[in-house]
Amino acid sequence: MTATVAAVNNAMSSIGMNTCLHQGYVHALKKKTPYAEVPLLNRNAEADLNTDVACYESLTFPVIEDLQKLISEPLSKIKDTLFFAGGESSKE
Repeated sequence: MTATVAAVNNAMSSIGMNTCLHQGYVHALKKKTPYAEVPLLNRNAEADLNTDVACYESLTFPVIEDLQKLISEPLSKIKDTLFFAGGESSKE
């Protein structure tokens, strides 16, 4: 899951960078700078972002279902069941 979230973040950064580079390219055209000399331009940035977002949207979070089952349980049982809540989970 961490890799997927990082991929979305990186893809968004790439889109932002490309927007800036595009503006730089437009400016460079006025000075006749060749397109090939515009560094870091990623023409696939938007497609990469769409792919990463689709991957992120397909993630499931089983802990949410576990929480729904434990809603009426005391906090001590929730902590014992769910590792993130501070318990010692036997599941790895």
